[in-house]
Amino acid sequence: MPIKKLPQSELKIMKFIWKVDSKITSKDIILAMEQKYQWKQTTTLTILSRLVVKGFLSSKKVNKHTQYEILINKKDYLNVETREFFSNIHDSSIKSLLLSLHADDNISEKDILFIEEWLRSIK
Repeated sequence: MPIKKLPQSELKIMKFIWKVDSKITSKDIILAMEQKYQWKQTTTLTILSRLVVKGFLSSKKVNKHTQYEILINKKDYLNVETREFFSNIHDSSIKSLLLSLHADDNISEKDILFIEEWLRSIK
């Protein structure tokens, strides 16, 4: 099953779960989303069920709560998102990407040094 782009609400939950990086109960996710975004329990549970259907998480009942486990890791998702962004927004042009980063001074000296080192390493 190909990895699909997530809407912001689903991505917020996945970022939280990826950060935890272990099995986690619905109770813990609900509490975190309520504290951070003031979401109601039903909102979080609905989004979790969508993430299971999309194959990002698996779920199983443990006592009174549902336990979730990561099926699609953050690195794989970011690779797909980055490739899509690079292709669709910048027409797969490194030049376009770098110029847009530099146009508003969104790139630091540290980032520039990293890019220079990276370019030397791939020659």
